Amino acid sequence: MASIKEIEERRAKRKEAHEAERAAQYALDLEALDALEVEHGDGRVSSLTPESFVPGLPTFAVVRVPSALEMKRFRDKVRRDPKSTGEGLDELAAVCIVYPDRETYERMRVAFPGMHDSIANRAVKLAEAKTEAEKKA
Repeated sequence: MASIKEIEERRAKRKEAHEAERAAQYALDLEALDALEVEHGDGRVSSLTPESFVPGLPTFAVVRVPSALEMKRFRDKVRRDPKSTGEGLDELAAVCIVYPDRETYERMRVAFPGMHDSIANRAVKLAEAKTEAEKKA
């Protein structure tokens, strides 16, 4: 059996390696976020960070503000059948996720089951913020 000191050292090394991997991935993700802010505009994209880092996955996902047509489709679906709100949110999230790529995002959804709902809710909040900003302008 390992001593307490050996276990603590082993844990510290493992956590240090994990943090180094997270930091390297975060740098890649931050580059992508910067490019998306340039492409879509500051305040028109938002990042969502999962509760923990999983090696091989991004440290966050990025959602863009939905277009007026995308929000109209969502609202029309919900107004026609309020029971379809979940389906409408799923569709909205699917069109508004801009980072990572679809395959990687699907792996993130498996690792973080609530992430897709958070993406959809953030898209709606971005649309609301856009509407408020346009009213003030």
